[in-house]
Amino acid sequence: MQIEIIRTNGARETHEVPKAEPLKAIAKLVGYPFFDTVNLRDGRVMLVDDEGAIRDPRAPVNAEATKLYHAVCRPGTTWPIRGHVAIARDADFE
Repeated sequence: MQIEIIRTNGARETHEVPKAEPLKAIAKLVGYPFFDTVNLRDGRVMLVDDEGAIRDPRAPVNAEATKLYHAVCRPGTTWPIRGHVAIARDADFE
């Protein structure tokens, strides 16, 4: 399955990860083991660090990921996405 990584510096990378255990492969690419998901409402999900803001409140904000997040959130949401994120097709996890 193909995923896109958006790094905190805005760099984008495309990777192939095994469909059998994609979360293990994604965890190695982004550097954290636990994910929360953001439904991007276009057939994709963004996997974000579930504990990053708690573990390290000074972790770098991912401006590109935050823009995607705010585009699908309730108006007025200001919470930023911190750390690297992965974007995948939601259907790949069925």
